[in-house]
Amino acid sequence: MSFVEVEFAFFLPVVLALYWVMPRIRVLQNGVLLLAGWVFYASWNWKLLALLVGGSLIDYGLGRFLGRGVSADDATQGSRRRLALGLSLCVNLGALAYFKYEGFFAQSFNDLMGAFGLSASLPVLQIILPLGISFYTLQRVGYIVDVYYRRLPASRSLLDFLLFTGFFPQLTAGPIARGAELLPQLEKPRRLTAMLLASGAATVLLGYMLKAWVADSIGPQLVDPVFAASAQYTSGAHWLALFGYTLQIFGDFAGYSLIAIGIARLFGVELPINFDYPFLSKSLPEFWRRWHITLNRWLFDYIYSPLVSGSGWFRGRFYSALMLVFLASGLWHGAAFTFVFWGVMHGIGMMVHRAWDEYYRSLCRKDRRYVAWRKTLGYSLAAWFVTQSYFVLSLIPFRAADFGQTFAFAGRLLSSGGTQWAQVGTVPTLNLLLAAGFVLLYHLVELPGLRRLRELFFAVPAPLRGAAYGLVVIYLLLFVPVGASTFIYRQF
Repeated sequence: MSFVEVEFAFFLPVVLALYWVMPRIRVLQNGVLLLAGWVFYASWNWKLLALLVGGSLIDYGLGRFLGRGVSADDATQGSRRRLALGLSLCVNLGALAYFKYEGFFAQSFNDLMGAFGLSASLPVLQIILPLGISFYTLQRVGYIVDVYYRRLPASRSLLDFLLFTGFFPQLTAGPIARGAELLPQLEKPRRLTAMLLASGAATVLLGYMLKAWVADSIGPQLVDPVFAASAQYTSGAHWLALFGYTLQIFGDFAGYSLIAIGIARLFGVELPINFDYPFLSKSLPEFWRRWHITLNRWLFDYIYSPLVSGSGWFRGRFYSALMLVFLASGLWHGAAFTFVFWGVMHGIGMMVHRAWDEYYRSLCRKDRRYVAWRKTLGYSLAAWFVTQSYFVLSLIPFRAADFGQTFAFAGRLLSSGGTQWAQVGTVPTLNLLLAAGFVLLYHLVELPGLRRLRELFFAVPAPLRGAAYGLVVIYLLLFVPVGASTFIYRQF
């Protein structure tokens, strides 16, 4: 079951009704949400529900142990706490490695040995990837690490903790919430308000528009045909497909995140923001502070910062740590060398930006004119263009099936022997233009000069806004197939 499948349209109202009909008692509310989360997960594969629940029970117990008071001079207790942390990391990361990367590493080892003329036959298992394992693993690891370092008290309620790891709006693809963000909300009863209901419903509608309208219109009609038969299409069609994929991946995952946030809000729970108008970014660091925020925050807080501030080899080696973080990000996104290459591209991009920033600051210290130049519109536009172009080009290996397709597609952006152009018809073309324009408008209204337009819309009387929403729903019913696709990030 997913947010855009027909079954979910029946599942969500039933859960909402049960949830709000219940007395406003935390145990009852959390019990309904936990049961709903397990049913939601079991609808995909009930056998793998045990993996989710079993891992959560282990981390609950280890978290309670780590949360106990310990004196500063108790070396034995300190050793046991390190052992408990290590056990949690082994269980969580071991399960992730086995289910997601066993085939990748086994095949890579066999190929490497074959390149040296050696025979190797590690078994390459065809294992089902558990739904959401990349997301709930990071969420549980973050919780355990925070409890270990006393940044967060251990959850005392088993029910609250099981819900923290199995809250169905975020279960399959995030956002990755911190214990300090989600657990305090689950420790007290929630109450429904008109503002909460309106905000949640509007957020769900916005997310659905990005996913079901933007992503699911552009992807099948502009992107998939070109990547499937690249040699047949012109260079212009390749550029159109690449820009289309940029809008598709944004609409798909930003749409999912907004739907998850909106659904959680309908239950009185606030999830962290995951996208913050990334196509306004004027540097790669800014871009990664705006795109998939909860993952990048996790990577920098739990990998980058401990490395560069610790006592090991990486201390002060910012460039090496940046590369390691984006290698981890690439591998997290998929068990394939194309994703590793994508991570290397962004690691290099972040290193180049850091070097440029340090160099430009040295110029600013020597001549204040450079400070003024950096504030000009021309510099901002150039920085925006370079940043967005680099991200768009990096999506070629992210989308391609292998390196052969990656380099072939990249080459055909410059020159292609194909003669075919995208053919979608008059009405579908208009729909695609409107979908792309919607993403543009979504970002433009965040600019300081245009933000007033959004404020004016929400100042319109509620009946008129309701009529506008109604027209949007009618349009979606006409042009969006119900339950026709799933979310791209479910496979990660």
